[in-house]
Amino acid sequence: MTIFASSQVGSCHATDILASLRYYWMGKRSCAEPRRSALRGDNGMVQYLAGHMKGYRKQAIGFAFFLAWNYFSFFSCGLVPVIRVVRSSERVWVWAGLLIAVASLVLMVASSRTRLAGKKSFGVVAALFASVGTVVIWTSFFYESTYQTVSAVGGMVAGVGFAMMALVWGDRMSRYNEAAIEFSAPASFILSFFLYFILLALKGPASMAVNALLPLLSMYFAFRAADLSTGGADVGVKVDRLIDGRELASALAGVATLSLLFAMLWFQFAYFRLLSTPDVVGDRFLHYLVPFSCSSVLSIIALLSCIKLSRQLNFTLMFRWGLPLLLLSYALLYYDYDDPVQRIVAYTVNFIGMFGVQFSFWIAAPKFVRRSNVPAYLLFGALFAAEGVGIFVGTWYGLAVIDGVTAANVMNESLLFFVAVLLVAMVVGFNPRWSFFRMSPRWSGRDDKAEGGAADSTSTADDISALFAQQAEELRATYGLSNRETEVAELLLAGRSRPYIRDELIISLNTVHAHARNIYAKCGVHSQQEFMDLLRPAGKREGTEG
Repeated sequence: MTIFASSQVGSCHATDILASLRYYWMGKRSCAEPRRSALRGDNGMVQYLAGHMKGYRKQAIGFAFFLAWNYFSFFSCGLVPVIRVVRSSERVWVWAGLLIAVASLVLMVASSRTRLAGKKSFGVVAALFASVGTVVIWTSFFYESTYQTVSAVGGMVAGVGFAMMALVWGDRMSRYNEAAIEFSAPASFILSFFLYFILLALKGPASMAVNALLPLLSMYFAFRAADLSTGGADVGVKVDRLIDGRELASALAGVATLSLLFAMLWFQFAYFRLLSTPDVVGDRFLHYLVPFSCSSVLSIIALLSCIKLSRQLNFTLMFRWGLPLLLLSYALLYYDYDDPVQRIVAYTVNFIGMFGVQFSFWIAAPKFVRRSNVPAYLLFGALFAAEGVGIFVGTWYGLAVIDGVTAANVMNESLLFFVAVLLVAMVVGFNPRWSFFRMSPRWSGRDDKAEGGAADSTSTADDISALFAQQAEELRATYGLSNRETEVAELLLAGRSRPYIRDELIISLNTVHAHARNIYAKCGVHSQQEFMDLLRPAGKREGTEG
């Protein structure tokens, strides 16, 4: 296939071949049709969010319901109606972690044979598991003699529900483009924190009833059919491809080191949560409200700063965020382990680290699926299995040793575990694939011919990418763009969002904004759509304006 484009100095005129290629690239839409973009003016990303919120808000709220249910069920004493049991939520969390690990592995294998995350019946079952688990946990506190058994059953049932709902939301989030992911995840987390505080303010059966309702609402919004093709969703991205056993094993090997480090990181959080939990019984304000509120606010501020200033948002952010805060938490405990205020501060710092890892995960994992073409169920299944193992082992060990803890053995054992994480990271290294490098080419051509002719589409996409590079060079010669501006211009012409450009070129979002403004100023345009129209034939532009 021969591709060429002619240009005229000052007008950057393109041939009709360019129009036909754009037709294919834009999902078989006419070039005269306005293209939705994540870049409109200097505040393009904010405008993008505002423009798509009407279509996206249902799933944003649904994801927030899932997060709020998780926090209230496993990170508060809101489900403790009668008997006050020290570290009650941690005792439920340990069994939830075990079933999260087991269920995630089972669901991952099953999803490679059938698309579970897309079935409404699967969502209904997931919500029922979570809701029933919530009710069982609440009722376990009425009878002290059966508390251990009933709470364990409730935690395991809720853990299965968590794994199933996490698979659904991993599938949904992976369908969004980079701009939608980076704005929707923080928005959902912020809303979930507000819901958590509302639930914590309730007492008695009301808090349990509302919390049990959240999974049902979450899955209801997740399966709103209209939302799968709106609100920034990219229905052309195949996140649920079916693969055979050999390819499943090969792909798991590709994320093995990431899963290992992820499990060790969650072991640290779970173990430290037991060590730093204040020895207070029945005081919701000191035990949960103060640490959770402070850590949630500080985490959101830090996350928004990372989104704006980081040169790339990938899996390494989880460790760059989590490990320093873990070390700070240990230092606070070592300073004075018997001081209750000191333990509350350390408890809060641990929550900040844990929230940061969760934020980073829900941004990096969907983007990794989109870049690497790995099925969403495989990546999320492997990582949630690793998280479940870390939670179970860390919480179980913490509960076993907590009674004999002193400042000395806290530092001896904790630093040993911390050094183990660093040692594994040093040995295996941060895999370049975590930076969204593409995996084996076989992933791009895996689908059967009945599902779309991947080889032809890949070849066409390569040709179009080369054409965009050629057009950017023409703009450079015509308007005097710099080398970096030319690279940014190539991606803008391809319709890429600013977060995508940031990850691709490894520059900060502020730098992307600055380059985009300079490019638009030199070319005499005010938006990405106008910039793309520079290379559109005059007749096409007039048709669009008409």
